[in-house]
Amino acid sequence: MKTVHLASVDLNLLVVFDALVAEGHATRAAERIGLTQPAVSHALNRLRALFGDPLFVRSPRGMMPTPLAQDIAPSVRSILEQVEGVLLGGRTFDPAESTRQFVLGLSDYAAFVLLPRLTARLDREAPGVSIVVRNTSRSVGLSMLEDGGVELIAGNFPEPPSHMREELLYEEDFICVGRGDHSGLEGTIDLDRYLSLRHLQVSMKGNPSGYVDAVLAEKGLKRTVAVTVGHFLMAPMLVDASDLVATEPRRLFAPLAGRLPLRLFPPPLEIPPFRVVQTWHARHDADLGHQWLRRVLREVGQWA
Repeated sequence: MKTVHLASVDLNLLVVFDALVAEGHATRAAERIGLTQPAVSHALNRLRALFGDPLFVRSPRGMMPTPLAQDIAPSVRSILEQVEGVLLGGRTFDPAESTRQFVLGLSDYAAFVLLPRLTARLDREAPGVSIVVRNTSRSVGLSMLEDGGVELIAGNFPEPPSHMREELLYEEDFICVGRGDHSGLEGTIDLDRYLSLRHLQVSMKGNPSGYVDAVLAEKGLKRTVAVTVGHFLMAPMLVDASDLVATEPRRLFAPLAGRLPLRLFPPPLEIPPFRVVQTWHARHDADLGHQWLRRVLREVGQWA
């Protein structure tokens, strides 16, 4: 069995590891913990030597953790939180005994994806903890956090200011969906066929031209958006009841494909994925209860 002498190990390396897991990007990890990018790269090389594993590999989506890194990440986060608790004077947060209420800002999409698993975790681990969910969106999420109306937001938001923290939960891609017996969806759906269809667009602001339309416009293309709605969860029902086709986040439609007679098919063009993050004010950094909630959401996001 390998022997590890803690006196010879720089435990600050665990801080770098945790930041790389959270950000998936060396530069963002460096900014998160106040180091330079070369310092983070140097620390990563030391971590690789320590664990005998690459830990993170480069990909088009950033620094992807290896299976070993994924396996040890929750333990590393727990160790760091315990150290923070000791430095705070021994204050603790016991989810099994807590009756704390947390106020979250989620869009209906983020609530649909995250809340089922989150509430299941609360049932098992923190039956006295309660959650209040307030509806938010990309345009108002950060201001709600700034005003204190919510203490954590999850979804897709602009880059936060320096006094806020952001952590990647997962990256979301797109899927196309139509009614199962839609006559226009027989066979392979190429780009020309796709553009000939009538489309459903989800926009919190009611804008009939959105992310997908911007991708099409870059190629000099345009689709026909026949209906625009302001709530993600309207989309599956409207698609099921009409000849409309939606191109929306995969995690919105995939769980419903077995419940509704829907046909899912890949977009006939490359649509870049978007980041789903959790964001909070720096004043909550050392809050042990908040740390616990963020860890649970991070783990929920990994399984979403």
